[in-house]
Formats: sequence, C-alpha cells, structure tokens
Amino acid sequence: MKKIIFFLFFLSLSSCDLLTTRNAEQPDTLANSNIPATSPDILFQNLKSSIEEKVLENYIQCFVDPSFLKKEFKFFPSTTQYPVLNNWNLDMEKQNFVNLKTRSKTGNSIVLGLSHTNLTQFGDSAIYQFDYDLSISANDQNVNGDYKGKGEFKIFLDNRSLQQWVIVEWRDFAIENSLSWSELKWRLYY
Repeated sequence: MKKIIFFLFFLSLSSCDLLTTRNAEQPDTLANSNIPATSPDILFQNLKSSIEEKVLENYIQCFVDPSFLKKEFKFFPSTTQYPVLNNWNLDMEKQNFVNLKTRSKTGNSIVLGLSHTNLTQFGDSAIYQFDYDLSISANDQNVNGDYKGKGEFKIFLDNRSLQQWVIVEWRDFAIENSLSWSELKWRLYY
C-alpha cells in the first residue's frame, strides 16, 4: 500500500511540472524618460513627460530641492477665488499630482500641449513662459476636461555636481472662457 501511495504521489508531482524550473519573469518597470535637466528645454520636457506618464518621482525632480538650492517653491494661482491656493507649497503640489494620477483613467489619459514658449535667461536663473493646453480623461467628472492658460516659471540652476534647472516659482494665468491649471489644482485638492 505504501508503494502505491508513493507511486501516485510521484506521478502527481511529475505530471504537474512541479519539479521543473520556469523561465524568469521580467520585472515591472516604470517609464523613465526623465533625464538630467541641464537646459531649460529639458526641464520642461521632463515636466511634460512626467505628467503624461504619471510618474511622481520624475515630476517632483522638476521642482526645487532645498538640499541643492536654498529656495522654497512658490505657486501663484490665476484666481484668488480658492484661498488654499494662496499658500501652496511643494507638499501640496506632490499630493495634487498623486490625486491627478489616482483620478485620471489608466493609460494615456493626460495630454499636455506646450506652445509659444519663451525663455529669458539671466545666467543661473531664467524665466520660462508658455501657453498650455492640458487635457484630462478622468473617472471624476469634476476633473475631466480641458484646462488652458499661460504659465510663467522662474527657474534656477541648483548646486548638484551636474547642475540642473529646477522650478522655484510658478505663475498661472487664465485665458478668458477657459478653466486654468489653478482651477484643476483646486478640484484635485478636494
């Protein structure tokens, strides 16, 4: 009887391929189109791709890090209608991005168009301006839609060994009859 049980046990193991090795699976990887922002254009390409690809780590790298530059991030909204935006900081910006990622649909649900770019450089600082068209396909109807306006960014070179451009100030300007990025931030904040 023991021989029969052993034989059946051995037969079941060999028929299920439990003793054979399987091929290794490829690890999950995040899209990483972020490269060191050694020019203002690279910085804003990183900003655009991090939003469209929904990669928080790449998004936050676009902003000032006090470890490398003794400045604080400031946001100036297009409207004073939402008081919470008047004291906006980097932690709120980070949480806002997480909320955007969570509320947007999976896949390619965010498209950011930048046009009419203008750069005025002052050595280790610059003003970078552009018109934006941010289109979001979201599960939340309060977030779903198009946001248009003008952005003005004060950027600086930081103190890393390979100096990188980072956003220190962000001014948002509304375009008549359009929702602005400031309104999106407010909608995502609550």
